[in-house]
Amino acid sequence: MNSVSTDDLPVRIPVIVLTGFLGAGKSTLLLRWLTESPATGLRMGVVMNEFGVQSVDGELLNRPGLPLQSVSGGCVCCAPDHELPNAILKLVRSGLCDYIVIETSGLADPDNVIDQLTDTDLQEVVRLHSVVTVLDAEWFTQAGDESGERVLAKKQIQYARWIALSKCDRITAEEVSHVSEHARKINPSARQIRLPFGLPEIGEILSQNSASIAGDADSQPHESRPHLHTTYLSLSWRFRGPVERPAFEAFLTGLNPREVVRAKGFVRFKAPSDKLFVFQSVWGHHFIEEFPARPWPTPVAVLIGPNLDVAKYRLGLEQLVGPSFGIPLNATHKV
Repeated sequence: MNSVSTDDLPVRIPVIVLTGFLGAGKSTLLLRWLTESPATGLRMGVVMNEFGVQSVDGELLNRPGLPLQSVSGGCVCCAPDHELPNAILKLVRSGLCDYIVIETSGLADPDNVIDQLTDTDLQEVVRLHSVVTVLDAEWFTQAGDESGERVLAKKQIQYARWIALSKCDRITAEEVSHVSEHARKINPSARQIRLPFGLPEIGEILSQNSASIAGDADSQPHESRPHLHTTYLSLSWRFRGPVERPAFEAFLTGLNPREVVRAKGFVRFKAPSDKLFVFQSVWGHHFIEEFPARPWPTPVAVLIGPNLDVAKYRLGLEQLVGPSFGIPLNATHKV
């Protein structure tokens, strides 16, 4: 890793790595932590990494007074060596945060992130405090054992000190127990929380002693296969005008989950025309809700998936508003 200057910096700020596969609910959990954080008496700083050109989750999190840095390069585990350290050091130098949460891309390998955090230069100013993995219990019951996505999810479980099983209200109690037991076999020492019924509280996480994650990580088996994100593409599309809501919902319903694992963004509808909406789609299931904050972020759609058919989905977006009203933002992104 490139050497970074650590002169005159505070010492040993705790860092929490928040990981989990695409659409598991990492940003939702982080939003809950932001709400909780004032009660701890400690100020949160955030490093946000998204797979794609346009940041959507960063806009959802952005609020006055929140120290927030973004890591480019598509996936934090393979971004240029200086990206993550520089983002962390900017937060440390700001003096505005007492602990840092790194939300990784859903395609990030946790071992690469941990390797960067345990570099001797960074260890002078920060300490890896905990790894929290969000596991989509609904998806995990359906994913094949040998799929690249499930292999990565298992790896994210291996490194966790806390495992938050999300979407437990969407499956049966028996299925939740099966996922819980499977995760426990992978990582018997991690504490499990079932969402939305419980919450890994940020105050409790911070009150615990730092985990010896680096030593645990060294003993984990490393997959020899290429990183999963090398087969993933993203399409970012900016809307310059409002669209018909029924047509847009039909577009989301028509997304092939084998090609588009994750879709998200902001959109304006022709009626009502005075509101902005945020949309999310994970494995073919979508929802749309009003985005209340001002100023409004740019209306944009981001699609992420394995071997994404960019031309097909670009055409679908063009047909919603007409080619003169939509522009691609570095339409194809692959790490």
